[in-house]
Amino acid sequence: MKRALTTALLIALSTSAGVWAEEKTAAQMTIQRNGEQASMTGPEQLFTGAARIDPLFGGEHQKNASAAYVTFEPGARSNWHTHPGGQFLVVTSGVGWVQQEGRNIEVIKPGDLVWTPPGVRHWHGASDSVGMTHMAIQFYAEGEVVDWQEAVTDAQYQH
Repeated sequence: MKRALTTALLIALSTSAGVWAEEKTAAQMTIQRNGEQASMTGPEQLFTGAARIDPLFGGEHQKNASAAYVTFEPGARSNWHTHPGGQFLVVTSGVGWVQQEGRNIEVIKPGDLVWTPPGVRHWHGASDSVGMTHMAIQFYAEGEVVDWQEAVTDAQYQH
């Protein structure tokens, strides 16, 4: 009886291991080549000034996070907004400004990492004289990554 149980257990484990191995080998790494996704202009309803968005990942196949490079010309900025799941910004070039509502504008430069917790109202963009590019990584919460709001006024931007 004990031997039959051991044999049955070994068969079950090897079958499970085989299924697990098939599942593991069925998944494959993918490479998205540079230039396969088109750049887009930041819509005027969401940005003041010239902003270019270069998507990295996200959308239907990705339910945890999305990411894009965003390039702001001098004086360009996002509208006020929040992220239900939070957001990281990684500044890659230039000089930018970021502001959490009710706080002072902060200068951000290449190598700086900005974490915005879920639901914190803020904006970000280039300084008034130097453009800025950042990688934005935002996390989904209840199927959403951003809640766009009104434009940042010139008076708010000029602090």
